[in-house]
Amino acid sequence: MGPARIAAGAVLRWPHDDRPLRVIAHDSGVVMYDTWWPHLGRWGLADLGEVKKRRVSYYVATASALREKAAYVRSEPLTKDEVALHRPDLPFAVGQCEVLSWPAEAPESTEALARRRRAAGGPEGEALGVSEAYLLPFGPKGRERAGVRVEADNGTSFSCDELVWKAAVVQAPLVRAGASVPGIGIYRSGVYRGIPAYYLWGAQSRLHDQIASQAARSGTG
Repeated sequence: MGPARIAAGAVLRWPHDDRPLRVIAHDSGVVMYDTWWPHLGRWGLADLGEVKKRRVSYYVATASALREKAAYVRSEPLTKDEVALHRPDLPFAVGQCEVLSWPAEAPESTEALARRRRAAGGPEGEALGVSEAYLLPFGPKGRERAGVRVEADNGTSFSCDELVWKAAVVQAPLVRAGASVPGIGIYRSGVYRGIPAYYLWGAQSRLHDQIASQAARSGTG
């Protein structure tokens, strides 16, 4: 299967699962998708009104795994309402940095965080083109905690530094409680009450941490 087949709305099927999947978004080598629910006879996220009332986490896989293993079935493009809700244009990862760590005391401002990032040699990072988002921090055992809604200062979009600073404010109490991972990063989770949701983690996503861990256990890392 060629790379062009991995696009929003593409319907694919894993070899080990009779239920098809439908691509919601893909970015940075990561594919986020929905699955078919046979007992309901529809996609799991088909009821947009219901999706907007709750927290939804997308299924994720690497694009390379899908290209290697999945079979292309058909194209079922996202509707305008689905595009407006799921925002397939948004990046999967924001603010990835290996040389910074989530601080126990957040800097006093976006500008202070930007100075700290530049001093450490961290990358500038990509902006997030939404006016609001839910950020999901992690606890001392790595489990996600309740999401916190944040708003862009300009009412339109977050600069990378602004989003990371607001994430640092959200994460700081949990760092003081013992939550720690190598580096920092903010990753697409799904939607929370109709608003894009991102989880906080380290310099690589939970998906890539899991892949690295499996490779290490199998001796292929």
